[in-house]
Amino acid sequence: MRILGLATMGASAAAIVEDGHVVAAIEEERLTRLKNDGGFPHRSIDCVLDVAGVTLSDIDAVAVYWQPWRVWGRASAVASDMLLHPIRAGARLRRVAQLFSPGRVGRGSPEYPEVRGSWLELLKIRKLLRCHPGTFQGDVRSIDHHESHAMSVCPISGWDRALCLSYDGGGEEHSTVVFAWEHGQLRRLKAIRWPNSLGHFYSAMTGFLGFRMLEGEYKMMGLAPYGQPCFKDVLLAHALRRRRDGGYMLNRSLIDYHAALEGCFPDSLVRLLGPARSSKEEFTEHHRDVAASVQAVFEEIMLDVVAWAKKQRPDLDRLCIAGGCGLNVTANGRLIREGLVSRILVPPAPHDAGCAVGAAIHESLTRSPSVTIRMPSPYLGRAYSTAEITEAFRQRGLEPPTPLGETELVERTADALARSEVVAWFQGGSEFGPRALGNRSFLADPRHDGIREILNAKIKKRELFRPFAPSCKEEVAETFFELNQPSPYMNIVARVRADKQAVIPAVTHVDGTARVHTVGQAVNPLYWKLIDAFEKRTGIGVLLNTSFNIQEPIVESPSDAIDCFLRSSVDWLAIGPFLCRRLDYPSVNRAVS
Repeated sequence: MRILGLATMGASAAAIVEDGHVVAAIEEERLTRLKNDGGFPHRSIDCVLDVAGVTLSDIDAVAVYWQPWRVWGRASAVASDMLLHPIRAGARLRRVAQLFSPGRVGRGSPEYPEVRGSWLELLKIRKLLRCHPGTFQGDVRSIDHHESHAMSVCPISGWDRALCLSYDGGGEEHSTVVFAWEHGQLRRLKAIRWPNSLGHFYSAMTGFLGFRMLEGEYKMMGLAPYGQPCFKDVLLAHALRRRRDGGYMLNRSLIDYHAALEGCFPDSLVRLLGPARSSKEEFTEHHRDVAASVQAVFEEIMLDVVAWAKKQRPDLDRLCIAGGCGLNVTANGRLIREGLVSRILVPPAPHDAGCAVGAAIHESLTRSPSVTIRMPSPYLGRAYSTAEITEAFRQRGLEPPTPLGETELVERTADALARSEVVAWFQGGSEFGPRALGNRSFLADPRHDGIREILNAKIKKRELFRPFAPSCKEEVAETFFELNQPSPYMNIVARVRADKQAVIPAVTHVDGTARVHTVGQAVNPLYWKLIDAFEKRTGIGVLLNTSFNIQEPIVESPSDAIDCFLRSSVDWLAIGPFLCRRLDYPSVNRAVS
């Protein structure tokens, strides 16, 4: 049985689950090269069909991550909110028009490509599939949004019983849902109605600090450790109020998500926190304190929800997390430090793109409850042949060097890294989700703090306060980090052990933490061998790992990788069996000069 899962509007993606095995998944942005592409995932569908070696004629059902007929619950909430706050009604009406207008399908706006899609597309899936290979004759199933999130993580956890927290901007009617996962079934324990949304709170405050909403949230999270949470109590008292039942209430007269998308913030919020920061304004201590306060409030509310769930089900000591808020890796790490649960798991794509996998798994289990769900790795995109890589070079008038065997490739790359040279690493199938997990990565030596400035200023061209993540062999993770569980998808922040912070300063953030990626030998043997070879040279089984991109989506194809390498100042490109030195390509020097 083959199920095609789809997500659109905000983080479009497609996935295929075959007899319970997740065989392919990719986000649309990797293929269109448009960051946060929210259009219908036409290219993703073609890609996953290609990876699975099938056409639409072989698909038994299409599972979509949303039940569009239930959206009127949100529409009524918007209407009532406009009556309460008529001054800002225009922003809400424009957002509704974007989501429902068929004229906007495929266009969106330069500022927010997330709105390229339309909810109307969810009602005409069969028509939209006609341009793809094969004739689809199966069923179209619409899955509850938060159940899609939950199903993207619970079945792949390998846990028979666990709690599950799904939270993001909002689903059909709810923004936060807590489930009990037992014996292959989800049971809802709590649901917090939209527009009370922890995700919208965090995103609106991202805009308040001058970052681009729906993308810059991780920047605010990186800025937060530089400040003090001076405004935490004020925000908890006025903006996001706790409830004794584990819920929360968002004060929408202060936190107006839709107005924030247009750069407008209520006077009442300005009186509370001071003026909003312009995107061109230098960061001040005040801005850093606001970021720290927003992060602290987010964590407190999340802990309240989980603590409530634990009181209801003290027998469940493991937690699955999904939804866009699951990308708040600092909060994930706080959960572990607080000891509320013994283990957590966040999937490689906890945001809406992951719902493509979750919806497909949901439909698979609905049709075959006894099927075993398997997702052995996050490397679910296309892998490219040596011939395809060679052709990508030749299309650019370049000849690749002599291909190397695997051992020589690993050894020579490890030599370069040990000399503190930077390597662009492109191998195997692409990772599903927003994290570079060792197949589409820039890699560097974590022992030298200065490498961060080189990467930020000269290569990645991003803010200097943003940290870099470590990839480490699973076997040495506890030696370097205060983490007693795997972190295979780079979704947990942990403290770097005190005696190791000076050893790996390039991946240690200002607060002594790191966003850890543990690499299992069975999951990614080539990347594990590279880290192992670096360890043999340096005594450190850790590499600095950041995404292979420069102000764009992570590279997907050999062409993307070569183009990105040519316009960077990276020393080496390891792509398939080829190890290319930048100095050997004069065109690289022309591109950089």
